[in-house]
Formats: sequence, structure tokens, C-alpha cells
Amino acid sequence: MNLDISCPQCESIDLVQSVPAAMSEGTHSGYSTGMHAGFGVAPGGIVPIIGTSTREFSHSSALARSLAWRPVLPSAGPLSALGTVLMFFVLIMFGLCSIGLTMDPLPSNPIRMMASLLGLYLFPIVLSIPVVAILTVAFKRARRNGKVDAGRNRARGVWSHGYYCHRCGVAFWPYPTEPGIPYRVALAPSQFRWHVWNTGGYAKL
Repeated sequence: MNLDISCPQCESIDLVQSVPAAMSEGTHSGYSTGMHAGFGVAPGGIVPIIGTSTREFSHSSALARSLAWRPVLPSAGPLSALGTVLMFFVLIMFGLCSIGLTMDPLPSNPIRMMASLLGLYLFPIVLSIPVVAILTVAFKRARRNGKVDAGRNRARGVWSHGYYCHRCGVAFWPYPTEPGIPYRVALAPSQFRWHVWNTGGYAKL
């Protein structure tokens, strides 16, 4: 059985390419090495320090990003770690304030007592606001990443059967894949991506 992969718009195949291949061509990754210089403190005094570092980089073209089978997923780990450390610091501050409160009794005047409590706990309360914000962002990232991870296999399966016409700038499925996925229909890359993400259950995240 011959598979018809001709573009549904121009009906040619010379510039038709599978979506995975088109995305692979538009994605480049590698490693770069840089040299860093500075100063350090040693028993003999200040000494110059020279070192190198290697970092991994990845660059995607606009086409590769428009055909991506999943969204970019910022990690929740660093934010969670930062929020946990800062929360631990806030708890220590609250503990120190409570110890100070037992050592220095509050005044009997209600107004002065409220002013003293506010002044004593003001710093840890103010510090806790950005900590809660950081942990909230980390939680949302983790929840989003979990939903994407749960639907990634189904979405990637549909994505891998797609084709892209470089002449017309449209993506399409040449044959039926899953219910609700149009085939032999020319789609803008963003529309194609929406169908893929919707199959995975994360188009509206």
C-alpha cells in the first residue's frame, strides 16, 4: 500500500518532510567552554585564580518551536530548594523572636504590647511573603510538569506521524491517527501543535 504524503495544499511531495525530521533540523545543541579569572584568599594572601567551565546549550529555530510536541518545562527543583531554605530561615527568625519575647516580657499597655509584637515579628513576616510566592510558583511548575509528563507519550505518538510542507508552510497528517485529529487538512504550525498538545491533555495549561 502506497502512503500518500503529498501536501494537501499544493499536492506535491518534493518539499514535504516528516515533522520529527523538520524539528531535528531546526534544533542544534552542543557544549561551550569559557575561561574565568578572579582572586582568592589563601594563607599567603590574595592569589589570582584562573579556571574553565563547560556549559551545554541548545538552540531551536522558530519552526522547530512552532512544531514542538510539548511546551518548554522550567524545572521546579531550584525554586523548591530556594523556597525551602528561605522558609527554614524564616522559621528560625520566628523562633528567635519567640525566645526574645520570653526573655523580655511585653508591656501591660495593650497599644504598646501590639506595637512591640509588630516590631518584633515584622522582619520574619515580611520575609515570609516572597518565600510563599516562590513556593507557589514552584508548586505550579511541578503540577504543570506532571500533567505534561502524564500525556507526553500519547502526544508524541500523534506528533510523530505528522508532516510539514516547506513550500506552503503547513503541517498535516496524511492518514487518520486518533479520533479528533484531522487528516489531509493543511494546518498552520500553531494549529498542528495545538492538536498535539490537546491530545496530551496540556493544550490549556
